This record gives sequence, C-alpha cells and structure tokens, in this order.
Amino acid sequence: MESTAGPRKRQKAASASGSVAPYLPQELVRNILLRLPSRSVLRFRAVCKDWLRIVSDREFAADHNRHQPAMPLVSFLRSAAGSKRGQTDCCVDAFDLSADSFRSVVRFADKGTRCSSFDIHGSCDGLLLLSFDARFYVCNPATHQWTRLPAPLRASWLAGFYRHEPTGEYRALFYRGQWPGTDYYIMVADSRKGRGIGLPSEKYGYKFRRQPYSLPVLLRGHLHWMAAIEGYDYEMLAFNTTTEKFTVMCPPVVRWHMSLAEVGNELALLSCGHQVPMLELWILKDYENKSWVCTHWIRLPELKMSTFAFDDFSRMIFVSEKGVLIATPEQKLLRYDLNGTLLESFPCNNGSHLKITPYTFKESLVRHAFFETPDCNADGHEDEDEPEPPPFFLGL
Repeated sequence: MESTAGPRKRQKAASASGSVAPYLPQELVRNILLRLPSRSVLRFRAVCKDWLRIVSDREFAADHNRHQPAMPLVSFLRSAAGSKRGQTDCCVDAFDLSADSFRSVVRFADKGTRCSSFDIHGSCDGLLLLSFDARFYVCNPATHQWTRLPAPLRASWLAGFYRHEPTGEYRALFYRGQWPGTDYYIMVADSRKGRGIGLPSEKYGYKFRRQPYSLPVLLRGHLHWMAAIEGYDYEMLAFNTTTEKFTVMCPPVVRWHMSLAEVGNELALLSCGHQVPMLELWILKDYENKSWVCTHWIRLPELKMSTFAFDDFSRMIFVSEKGVLIATPEQKLLRYDLNGTLLESFPCNNGSHLKITPYTFKESLVRHAFFETPDCNADGHEDEDEPEPPPFFLGL
C-alpha cells in the first residue's frame, strides 16, 4: 500500500527512525571482540564509550589472550620500497594456521648489516624477547611497548625466556662460557643486574660445559633444550621456571638432526637425516615417566634435504598438531599435514633469509608495570635523556 502522508511527514519519520542505532547486547559485543586481532580491538575503542569500557577491563585483556591463536613466527628480509639505497625491510610475521593468513608483528627499515643483528629469542604470554645492535629487549608487539634488559656478560648464550610464577617477573636465562667461570645466570626485565645460579648438578653423571645446542621449548612450567655434554654427546636439560633448578631428561634415540617442539601441549622432538626426505616426530606421551613414542613418519617428496643447512635445523622447520611448516632455500614457506600432504605454498616475494622460529606467539593486551618504568642503560643508570626506542614497530 502507498502512504497517504505528505512528503515532509514521510521525510521526518524516516530521519527519526534512522537516528536509532541498532542495539547489540554487551555480552555479544564482548564475545566478538575477544576473537578479533589486537589491532582491530584497539581501533574499536573509538566506536563508543561502552566499547571502550569493555576493552579497558583487565579481565577482558586476559580473556582476549586466551582466545587468540598460537601462531608460529616467520622472519625474512626484503628490499625496502621507496627508502634510501642499501636499506632493507626487516620483517616478522605471525602465521595463523587456522586461517592461512599472516599478521605483521615486527617491521622496520634499516641497513642490511644492522638487520643481521636482529633476532628473536623467546615468546611468553604475548611478549617477545628480541635483540638488536647487541641489546636485548622485552616487547609487546600488540601494544608496541618495550623495555631493555641489562647487558649480558661477555661470551653468553641465551638459554630461554620465561615467567617466574612466584614473582610474576619475566626473566631471561643465559649461559656464560668464559672467564671468570662457566655458569647460568638470570636477567629480569625490570631489574638492573643479573643473578648467577651455577651449573646443572653433576649427580646425573654428566658435565654440561657448553652452550645450549637447540632452541628452547617452554612447556609444563619448564624450559627444555638439547645440551652438549663432554664426549660429543647430547642430553636434554629441563629448567623448572618456578624453583629455577635443572634436571636432566633422556631424549629418544634418533638420527643426528634434532629439534624440540610443542605438539598438542606435549613435548615433541623432530628428527631427520641428511639425504632422506623423511621427518620423524617423537612425542613425550608420559612426561613424568619420560616415555617417548614415535607417532609420525612424515615423507616430504618435494624436498631435497641435502640443500638445507642443518646447523640451523630449528630455524627451517616448525611442527604442531596442525601440521608442518618448512622454510626452503628457494624462499618459500611450505605447509604440510602430518601425513606429508602438501597443503599450501607461500612464496616470499622479493624476500631473502626466510626463517621459521620454534616459538609461537599469542597476541596480548595485558598491561605490565615494567613497561611503565623508566628505561635503564646496561650499566644500571637511568638515561639522562629519553632513551631511543628500538625500531621494531616503525613500519607497522
């Protein structure tokens, strides 16, 4: 039926009805925001006061982190478009395995020589431990906050990054291999100096006198890594992040190239040979009794294993319950399922030095007090001027 009202009355009624915004229940809005990437959540704070109130709640930040996917981190270099000659884009992306999509985590342009000094050393609760120009930083990529660690001692290797549950502190564990002695020591994100904790006990019959052989895996309140012992052999060290004590674990008997991983909330070990394109996946099914089971033999016919630099094995292969990611020398990221079926190939266009880290990253909006305190120099004295921030987020 046609309306008998005049044009002015119809226009007034239309404008009145259009001024009423559709209502969304607060709980529905909250549930939607919990599942969005951090960058989208931060933008939605400007929609209205109610949404700002939801996002600003401390419980929301913790719930949001729990709902975020655990994403492997991929790093690569790329010629910086439109920048000065000789500059390179240093990039770190998080790969969402559920959506086959990438999220930018770190991006900045710098000279290639300085980009080579950038590295990722750990991930814990949405925080990353990064190094650049011989300095270590604890950063939150979601909020772009950062703080510096005190300078490590000479001839030191990072063994792990973790949260100390009794104090809530985020700590970095280092191994020192030279004078005045070999030992492990701890650096704290909001502290000015380190603390030595000695070496693993020799009651297990081993002497650990060399740096960690593999990158660490944080699981079940322990850092795990392969450690060299005297006699050109390897054992697995576990570091309790609460008591800060070492124990020795026996890995399975496998072929030479090994990398630790987390698969389905269980400790895993990935092994392969030089010539055979076959990966063995071992799972520690019984953590208390240290019972290892080989669950998968993953044949990868597309790969020529001899082209890989096996001294950096853990930087080329990532494994989880969702499949296997491999960074190839041809600068491609290949995704397989656990049966060895190639699912997807992602070329790193105009990129180089493509690597996969063994760490997973879950975005976090949780606030930390140590990001609010003044930054300190390596010698423990506060800067007279505002310290120069690291460049990690300048390209985002």
